[in-house]
Amino acid sequence: MKKWNKTISTLSAGVLLTGVLFTTSVDASEAKKKIEAQYQNIKIVNNGLSVTADPATEPFIVNGTTYIPLRMMGELYDKKVTWDGATHTISVTDNAPQINQSVVTSLTAQLAEKNAKIAQLQAELDKVKAEQSKKTYTDNLGDLEDKLNDDYYKYFKDLRDVDITLSGDKRKVSVRIDVNSKDWNNLSSSKQTNFLQDIVDDIIYKFKEADVTGTIKDASNYKQITTFSIDSKDKVKLSASSSLSSLEKQLNKDYYDYSGIDDIEITLKGDKDDIDLTIKLYSSDWKDLRDKDKVKFLQNIADDILYEYKDASINGVVKADDGGNRLDTFYTEGKKNGKVVID
Repeated sequence: MKKWNKTISTLSAGVLLTGVLFTTSVDASEAKKKIEAQYQNIKIVNNGLSVTADPATEPFIVNGTTYIPLRMMGELYDKKVTWDGATHTISVTDNAPQINQSVVTSLTAQLAEKNAKIAQLQAELDKVKAEQSKKTYTDNLGDLEDKLNDDYYKYFKDLRDVDITLSGDKRKVSVRIDVNSKDWNNLSSSKQTNFLQDIVDDIIYKFKEADVTGTIKDASNYKQITTFSIDSKDKVKLSASSSLSSLEKQLNKDYYDYSGIDDIEITLKGDKDDIDLTIKLYSSDWKDLRDKDKVKFLQNIADDILYEYKDASINGVVKADDGGNRLDTFYTEGKKNGKVVID
């Protein structure tokens, strides 16, 4: 074994590491001194493998402390060691890892495959949730439908055999109501609206965000009688033409025989804003009325119309049923005072 002493001149805190591989950096003034180093064929073993040292930088012992080359040990642990002579600074940094592009490509492909699988599983999960949600609300609609039929089967004594069917979901509920068409047409427009409003209120109570639309059908032949929807405040809106038709039938029922005037026929056309009113009667009956009685008769009919359509403009004509000649014309404005004026 080689064991010999050698006197060397070195820099304090220079390029050799004392006792450990890396130490905390400290400031030191530059100085020179002679030391006695012992070389004893010091071996370095890393993870069971011998490390070959450069003879020029062989490890040595000074005053019982072993010194090993910093650069050699740094590179052994994949560190980059540099010396800046101008500032007397040793820098130790990590080497950038080598990238195997084929490995990166393979891992990227695997990641894409797994992401696609995750997306597929998420889509399947969303579908199951949607179907389950739909089934839940369908079940709830079925329960509500049964309750509505129990409550409204004989809602009015003059509206019999009501049958209600619900479809849709929690956001959009479609209502079909089968009724006796004669019974339905004999109801006043306000009674029709109140009936539908009560049903809608029960639906909204259960499904607060639902948009409700509906159809009224004749139970005997399933022909459509009218349709309805709701506004932003959940108030029922009957189809205008159907509502006018119902009001027309009610007016004919109320005024068929009025103060000695027989066989009065009333026709309504238009919409909720502009209504054309035609009244047919015997010309002799109309001529026998005093002017104030004519105005009273027309005002009563207009008031019934404005009760349902308070902002409507009504343009009316009185015609002779026995010849079709025009007997009088009149008008009124619901947005104003609603008073009838005979032209």
